[in-house]
Amino acid sequence: MTYSMVMLIVAGTLQLLGIAIVANIIADKILRKRDIALATLIMTIGGTLFFNSVQYLIIIYTVGILAVFMKWRKAGWIISLVAPMMSFLLTILVDYILSWIVGKGLGIYANDYDSSFLGVTLTILVFLLPIFICTYLLGLGIHKVLYRQSTVDIVSRNGFVVTLLMLMTSIITYLLIYAEDLPGFPKHLAMVYPILFITFFLIICIVFLIINKIGQEREKMKKREMEMAQLRDYTVRLEEMYVDMNMFRHDYINILASLHGYIEQGNQELLETYFEEVMKPLKQKFN
Repeated sequence: MTYSMVMLIVAGTLQLLGIAIVANIIADKILRKRDIALATLIMTIGGTLFFNSVQYLIIIYTVGILAVFMKWRKAGWIISLVAPMMSFLLTILVDYILSWIVGKGLGIYANDYDSSFLGVTLTILVFLLPIFICTYLLGLGIHKVLYRQSTVDIVSRNGFVVTLLMLMTSIITYLLIYAEDLPGFPKHLAMVYPILFITFFLIICIVFLIINKIGQEREKMKKREMEMAQLRDYTVRLEEMYVDMNMFRHDYINILASLHGYIEQGNQELLETYFEEVMKPLKQKFN
């Protein structure tokens, strides 16, 4: 019994480690390796101690531990909450899809293996390792999309909506998993779970696309407003230049007329006085 429990803890620890690694990727690798190891250790100890009493509510505990570690490393509240929840949802999604594929295609199910060394090893190789690889690749794809500058700005501005969406999806997913183990639950309904989880994932993607589209339209409107403001400023400056040119033309005509008069009169003294009092200050003004 003790040996079987140890093997189950090993398998559970590896699964928690995978969730922590993928969450860290989604959070732009905010956690260090030792942070991931320590968080996994705490999640394993807590999961082992409390699972029998709280059962599937342990998911909240694991997500909470990762969120606390990410916030401790100065991540924002949005990404600290969203990254663990998204990692959890991706793991559940891939788990059900791969289990369904392996079960239907190869006739192999996780329940077929006991808690012996060989059984746990096969479970890790056949199920947990492929689940981690697929989830890891999905996490990389989400990271690539999430950390585009436009997407980062949009998520920051719509943090409440994104967090609420992830929270609602996590709650619905938890209730579905919990209902599966209730007495009298129709087992054939569990066959549609992969379709449901894929639907949830697509809904999240669609919502992100809608938010992204709205954000892009806002950016376009803001850009147009800036361009209109620049155009108005440019128009005002042109008008000011036109007024200045008219004034300069008027002054230039007066200057020529005055010089012409003084030259015709041959009044050298008035010409020098005009030059000192009018021409020189005008020259300094333009310089």
